[in-house]
Amino acid sequence: MSALALPAMRMTRKGFRTLTLTQARLLLREPAALVWLLLPPALVVVFGNIPAFTTDQKALDGRSVIDVYVPTIAAMVPLLVALTALPLTMASFREKDVLRRLAVSPVPAAGMLAALLAVIAAIAALGVALIIAIGALAFDVKAPADPASVTAAFVLGSGAVFALGLVVAALARTSGAASGAGVPLMVLNFFFSGLYFPVAEMPRALQRIGEYVPFGAVMAAWSGDGPLWRHLAVLAAYTVLGSLLAARVFRWE
Repeated sequence: MSALALPAMRMTRKGFRTLTLTQARLLLREPAALVWLLLPPALVVVFGNIPAFTTDQKALDGRSVIDVYVPTIAAMVPLLVALTALPLTMASFREKDVLRRLAVSPVPAAGMLAALLAVIAAIAALGVALIIAIGALAFDVKAPADPASVTAAFVLGSGAVFALGLVVAALARTSGAASGAGVPLMVLNFFFSGLYFPVAEMPRALQRIGEYVPFGAVMAAWSGDGPLWRHLAVLAAYTVLGSLLAARVFRWE
């Protein structure tokens, strides 16, 4: 259980539920911040309608291009949400003095972050589910050979980037600062997740470095490159340490 969840548990269930609903309403007032979440499902639809992308290939061990890219595209959702929407939303709250008003309430800082995280994580989960559903139902994307390992890696990978996003959200005082810190982290994870070009084509040394970047570790776990426990341990470390750091450095103003 993350450090952010503990203060939330100390709050009454009704209080935390109210805080979470308040965060959801505040986020929905800025729907433009989430419009770009339509990009990953759109990519699946575009790729799925390219005949060459739906044909099994020997070079991909009998899988099609769309089989390979659906997991990578699914990874875009937590990355986009955790490293852009989350920090930008918190920075917007600071700029509009929303946090200053909450500061006079008995809400603990970690409880505030946990409520926002619950809303953002729910949005990410819905986005990932939509991509998987489109891939499976519309384009017959093959299921992974080891669903349990894939699920564990993806959940921990999402937790790791959310923890990084929480650190940025806790520190960034303006939207510009939030974007300046979150976007490079997002691009770094995109790079090592194989979005720009396949990880297998990278130099071996670069592949090893990528295993210590959250979604680089996720893709290494999915491909079976290296021991699974090491990749999961890296992701768990990001999640725990990032959550602790975010709770410690959070400031209302």
